[in-house]
Amino acid sequence: MKISERLIQLNNLIRDQFPENEEYLFLFRKLEEGIKDLERQVEIQSLAGAELNRVQEQSTVLEIILDTARELTYADGGTVYMIQVEYYDDPFNPGEIKSKALSFEVLQNETLNIFERSSSTNKISLPPVPLDKAGKPNHSNVSAYCANTGWIVNIPDVYDAEGFDFSGTKKYDQTTGYRSQSMLVIPLRDHENQINGVLQLINRKDQTGKVIPFTDQDQAIVQSLSYQAAVSLTTQKLLKEQVELFNAFVQVLAEGLGEKSPYTFAHINRVALLTVSMGKAVDEWAEGMYEDIHFDADQHAELELAGWMHDIGKLTTPEYIVSKSVKLQTLFDRFELVVERFNSKAKDIEIEALQKKILGMENDKGERYFIEVEKEKNEALQELATDVHLLCQSNLGGEFLSKELEEKILKTASITRKEYFQLNTKMVLGERKILGVEASRNGQVGPLISEEEKALLLIQRGTLSPEERLIINAHSDRSWRWLMKLPFPRKMMKLPLYAGAHHETLSGTGYPNQLKAPQLPIQSRIIAIVDVFEALTAKDRPYKEPMPLSKSLQILGFMVKDNLLDAEIIRIFLKSGLYLDYAQQFLNEDQIDEVDIDQWIETYYPKDFKDSLPAYNRIAEAKPLQENP
Repeated sequence: MKISERLIQLNNLIRDQFPENEEYLFLFRKLEEGIKDLERQVEIQSLAGAELNRVQEQSTVLEIILDTARELTYADGGTVYMIQVEYYDDPFNPGEIKSKALSFEVLQNETLNIFERSSSTNKISLPPVPLDKAGKPNHSNVSAYCANTGWIVNIPDVYDAEGFDFSGTKKYDQTTGYRSQSMLVIPLRDHENQINGVLQLINRKDQTGKVIPFTDQDQAIVQSLSYQAAVSLTTQKLLKEQVELFNAFVQVLAEGLGEKSPYTFAHINRVALLTVSMGKAVDEWAEGMYEDIHFDADQHAELELAGWMHDIGKLTTPEYIVSKSVKLQTLFDRFELVVERFNSKAKDIEIEALQKKILGMENDKGERYFIEVEKEKNEALQELATDVHLLCQSNLGGEFLSKELEEKILKTASITRKEYFQLNTKMVLGERKILGVEASRNGQVGPLISEEEKALLLIQRGTLSPEERLIINAHSDRSWRWLMKLPFPRKMMKLPLYAGAHHETLSGTGYPNQLKAPQLPIQSRIIAIVDVFEALTAKDRPYKEPMPLSKSLQILGFMVKDNLLDAEIIRIFLKSGLYLDYAQQFLNEDQIDEVDIDQWIETYYPKDFKDSLPAYNRIAEAKPLQENP
């Protein structure tokens, strides 16, 4: 039972005993009113404390602070300012302050029906209040004075106040018809007792609505609130700085990867951007299989960060593999060595022809003999030129290796050339070390292309050998392992799964862990689709030509048919128009061809989803497909 309720019982008892003592009853009523007001203040602050512990956005915290302060003091309006610091952009003197100002964060006036607050997307339009003027602290503005000195300012009537410039306030009053009068200005401090903001209240009212000065009790209770607010603001500031630091660190890692492979950095940027857009599209989609799937702000942030970190394992993948544009690429394009061997072979053919001519002259051969020798030489050189051109074509890679090219590579691998010097080598710790060079024995020959080069040129698709494919595929396992070692907060504990599973498939044939549909959440499926679509349509890959939009979506359809990718997410991607928005921003104009969405759905969209859903969204029968209005 509240004290005020006990006082009511006591008051009734006293009335019965001393009904004529009016002075006593008056004092008792004043005591009762005071205690009720204290109880009201305690209740308001308790509710505010609970709210401050619950919310996470700074703008909401500041709004709660102002709401609570106004309710405690019966203030008609108020403003919360935060100190904004601008630093010089000098890498040799980081942290040097250029300027400080008070920015308007929350602005309220009940009489004028003004309730505004700044956010990341919507700032209050009023200019900030500078804390310095002409190199000296700004003491003419009352809020700046409070921020600079730390002193509480309590003014009964701003029109009569001395020492401060209220010309702006008076001009505002003339414009709006308002009358600013009493004002209470209190500094907000952080956990290190540093001032980080200012709380300003205006026009305290009594029970009749008349404007009166703020009392000492008002000042004390608001100051108490400011201490409570400081804890919440400091917590929010530290959390925000921690998130910003981590996000910046992630982007620095991505840029570091970009130093190795610029196209990979571009890929990560586009995947992160499209992942965010895809997450919003799924969240907002109002029909079909995932109509009940929604993400809150933390989940959207988690998904975006997973998009940024999905290829973090490529940091240790050899650069020549990450950006391998031709089959013979190692630390350099070994086709240059092949061409030099072909040049050497051409000289062998020339020398052999000259030797035959000398022999012909010694044996008095006729003109026809020399014509045949020259013809044979030219035919051999022409065939050699044809072979090297075909090998160059094969080195570029492609969607498939033709039978003609395959036969030509095998034939060329059997051709030898004379070698006059040979390397003396030895295997040391798994690597071939050159110990010296020596003259070849008479008749020593070597191949035009080595066994390793032959195997690389015979790659059927793309530019990566099976061994190199394993190396580059290992990046997803590294991404997963590295991310699992990071102490993510509770709200981001699934991020390693979202980022590390982008090469997993619904059928369980992906890598690195062969996860199946029930183990793959919506977020992992989104990144998997985005990763494939970006790779197919990218116009900056060194090893392939840009693919038309329709062909890319056809390949996604084939992957749906093979139970590799989530058809419903792709359907949302298409029906929402997001695929076209992305294409218009990142694809070449000649890549953007016509796409028949209805035909795609008719051709590739499965009739039964029950074996492809995430574990938390499994249902006995798939909901019937309905078009989004």
